[in-house]
Amino acid sequence: MPGFSDVTAYILAGGFGTRLRQVVEDRPKALAEILGRPYIFHLLDTLARAGLKRVVLCTGHMAGQLEQAVGPTYRGMDILYSREDEPLGTGGALRLGLERHPAHLALVMNGDSLTDANLGGFLSFFRRRDAQAALLLVPMPDTARYGRVERDAEGRVTLFAEKGQGGPGLISAGIYLLRAEAVASLSPGQAASIEQDVFPALAASGVLAGFATQARFLDIGTPESYAAAGRFLTGEQAGARAVFLDRDGTVIAERHYLSDPAGVELLPGAAAGLRRMRQLGLRLVLVSNQSGVGRGYFDQTAVERVHGRLLELLEAQGVTLDGIYVCPHAPDDACACRKPLPGLIQRGSRDLGIDLARSFVIGDKPCDVDLGLVVNATTFLVTTGHGAGFVAQCGNRAHHVVGSLEEAARLMETILLAQSPGGVESA
Repeated sequence: MPGFSDVTAYILAGGFGTRLRQVVEDRPKALAEILGRPYIFHLLDTLARAGLKRVVLCTGHMAGQLEQAVGPTYRGMDILYSREDEPLGTGGALRLGLERHPAHLALVMNGDSLTDANLGGFLSFFRRRDAQAALLLVPMPDTARYGRVERDAEGRVTLFAEKGQGGPGLISAGIYLLRAEAVASLSPGQAASIEQDVFPALAASGVLAGFATQARFLDIGTPESYAAAGRFLTGEQAGARAVFLDRDGTVIAERHYLSDPAGVELLPGAAAGLRRMRQLGLRLVLVSNQSGVGRGYFDQTAVERVHGRLLELLEAQGVTLDGIYVCPHAPDDACACRKPLPGLIQRGSRDLGIDLARSFVIGDKPCDVDLGLVVNATTFLVTTGHGAGFVAQCGNRAHHVVGSLEEAARLMETILLAQSPGGVESA
């Protein structure tokens, strides 16, 4: 059975973000930052991990910003665009996207929701059924805000009520699989809601299926839910400990103003060291100065493409990062986030509930050591990258000097054991 090789993803990313104005300001909602990165890249990472190769961003207001931020490719996926000049609603936007970039089978995602559902299982469910469309359904204690979905024993949706019915039940997670004919009833350019104008009619005809799963769901459309998005992605763990990692010369090979994903190369032992840190219960957060953006050498899109490649390489080794925070400013921009200033690490600690005084900072430059000292974390100078040349300058300021992330992980394990109940420091 094929995977997603014959599926095109369509992300409905035309939302204005009216309720998130204090967060997104004059940007599209899909560019609101979560864990240091624009939200759209979290969606694209999900699609890349599932094996998608073609993604259409259905955009609207301020579409140019989204196109500039994402670009034409990401993690081996072709990124295409369908821009609506007038508001068409979710149904009209999808109809336009399918007209401009046809596909036999579409995976549709709302641009303002998060879920950890198994997309492969959803696709297998859909392929086994004679349906024009399927909804990914998740349980909710109170469906009033989202609308209730009911289905029969064969998985056919029998009720699709947009909103208003309270109590526990199933809701749509904003992820759909559908064939092009599912929206064929909509006229080109017609403004319509896929939830109100398309799915109820399909349900009445018996060609709408529902895949129920225990996945978690979060709608980031309000300031309150948006504020919870980071911990939703990584799991609630207030007071957690983390390793805040420099990027170039620490995790990947040093390159002069790296802007090409092809130049991303994991340092020897980096993945093994990070994997061990993760096994020790430590969160992994990248904090990186990227003044090449502020100097005009490359843009933020290039940075995200580099990070997409980094994530790809790490995931192949069984490693995930909890956040990636970047300072894009030049040294003379007087920002509050360029290391050793603590802006980046403070953002990461707020987003993830990190106890900085019980955490670690590691890098190959004095600014990394000084950053850790500023926030009272345990510091490591790693002699990869430029680190060997700075041992004399700041080796005595760092709590530890190590030759690799593997060595750092072993030492962190020793420190954690000593601090645990019954350990030397707790005795």
